[in-house]
Amino acid sequence: MTDVPADTAAAHASNRPVICTRDGFARGFRMATPLALSGVLFGVAFGVLAREAGLSLGETALMSATVFAGASQMAALDLWSAAPSILVLALATFAINVRHVVMGAALRPWFSRLPSSSAHIALWFMTDANWAMSMAEHRKGERDAAILIGSGAVMWLGWVSGSVAGHLAGTALGDPRLYGADVVVPAFFALMLTPLWPGWTRAWPWAAAAGAAVAVHMVLPGYWHVIVGGLAGSLAAAWAEGRRP
Repeated sequence: MTDVPADTAAAHASNRPVICTRDGFARGFRMATPLALSGVLFGVAFGVLAREAGLSLGETALMSATVFAGASQMAALDLWSAAPSILVLALATFAINVRHVVMGAALRPWFSRLPSSSAHIALWFMTDANWAMSMAEHRKGERDAAILIGSGAVMWLGWVSGSVAGHLAGTALGDPRLYGADVVVPAFFALMLTPLWPGWTRAWPWAAAAGAAVAVHMVLPGYWHVIVGGLAGSLAAAWAEGRRP
């Protein structure tokens, strides 16, 4: 008996209806639990830095619970002052998170077939890591959209609890980067790209995104490389799809 290629399995599964179930939520929750446990370290790092920036425990917890965006919250702390500029914070947050536009578009074939209420809840829980995890599952034929919600929920719990723990521990932990807390999520995300690998013959949009991001990062400050890299890769992939017979 031969194995069925992932692309073929996904093609066969594409005719199945999209669902959103408790079982899918539970599976996503279990799948992302190791990431959530390691992501607590990242939350601890934020909590320590938030305390140093002058945020109270309640403010730190509220920010993590409602914003739920590690890189954006770290950037906000870098720009924090006694009277922070809301416009500057908003622009920085937009520059960092505009990649979610592309990520959300990639989920459209899956989530556009859900009721809007379920789709919007799922997208609120979307992060880099559980997006990659969910896309890998979708490529293998998964049709339960609650995978994204469950995986995002456990990551949210880890992020908020880590933020609170870091604030309570304060400066006793020292610099959290000494423990490698700043590389936990990027490392996991890099590993999660493996199931999404399209093969060398179709990998050039990845190269276009990486090349554009690196080039912009060398000449422009801030997070513009995220925007340019995402747009370059998306346009390259769209062009490739348009030329495919």
